[in-house]
Amino acid sequence: MPGHDADGSAPEAGALAGMLAKVTGEPASWARQVSAGSRLEGDLLLDSLEVAALAGLLSQAYGDRVDLLGFLAGLGIDQLIELTVGDVAAYVARSLADLQ
Repeated sequence: MPGHDADGSAPEAGALAGMLAKVTGEPASWARQVSAGSRLEGDLLLDSLEVAALAGLLSQAYGDRVDLLGFLAGLGIDQLIELTVGDVAAYVARSLADLQ
């Protein structure tokens, strides 16, 4: 499936960057500039529809084990503003590890 390693493990920031490019409609050159430290709101300027689309891609890749929208609902406003690609990758990794 796209966005994860061949062994089914959680995506790294680069794989998430590809998903982000898909949901934003940005070219591959944009995705190459995305790093683990890129903030979803402040740096990448994602809107709520793009975040929802990212959640859908993660769900397609990992099933209901990864509930990005549920995770985001538990964060405070400051945490949401500062949320990075690396934070999302870490959340996915924790979600997958919790089931093993």
